[in-house]
Amino acid sequence: MEETRCIECGNNKNCCNTSCFTENETNIFKPLTEKELLFLVDKKQQIRYNIKETIIKQNTSSTFVICMREGLAKVFIEGDKGKNLIVKIIGKGDFISGGGLFNGNVQHFTISAITPVTCCLIDAGKLTNLFTENNKFAVELLRNHTKQNNYLLSKMVSLTQKYMPGRVAETLLYLKEEIYNTKKFKVDLSRQELAEMSNMTKESLVRILQQFKESNLIKTQGSEMEILDEAALNHISKIG
Repeated sequence: MEETRCIECGNNKNCCNTSCFTENETNIFKPLTEKELLFLVDKKQQIRYNIKETIIKQNTSSTFVICMREGLAKVFIEGDKGKNLIVKIIGKGDFISGGGLFNGNVQHFTISAITPVTCCLIDAGKLTNLFTENNKFAVELLRNHTKQNNYLLSKMVSLTQKYMPGRVAETLLYLKEEIYNTKKFKVDLSRQELAEMSNMTKESLVRILQQFKESNLIKTQGSEMEILDEAALNHISKIG
């Protein structure tokens, strides 16, 4: 982990640049005034994390929120006996609080870097202050939290009600549609991490991937993967 200079303005710790909050036309910070944006970015930190470094740790104090600038990170729940459940992959433009912003001030997830990650750390206290002062921003922030909660609920339903092939198919389609936006991509996650996304052992995941390959649904070579029959994977995902 290292503090880096701002991608836009070249400053470091006391970066005054607000573009990471305004470059996305649909982002939750759009309702903020220029004065409020400057208040939010005052003393924000832009940090670079290496692969596998922890950005947020589950069950620690929730003192900041994250705005992703570059790279990919995994959001996961640390279970007993070293068993983890990856619930989401986040990338450029994503905003996440770790679940503790309005709920006990404790992080409910661990977030760690899959690739080298650059992100802005924002004082959570400033965010809650703006929440009480700007009604439109409060609505957007609540909408963001509701969207995240709805996604997690849908994820839990899938993991508990689908059979293993359906869960693996859903994971592959998620990577294709939400992370890489192409049918052919280099998977930045290990087979163990793919298994943790699908709530199964690594051995079960490898076996199902081999079945998909033999059925000409996917093609793999090392970390490279190509979706050959998206319609079939969608069918497997839906029927579980």
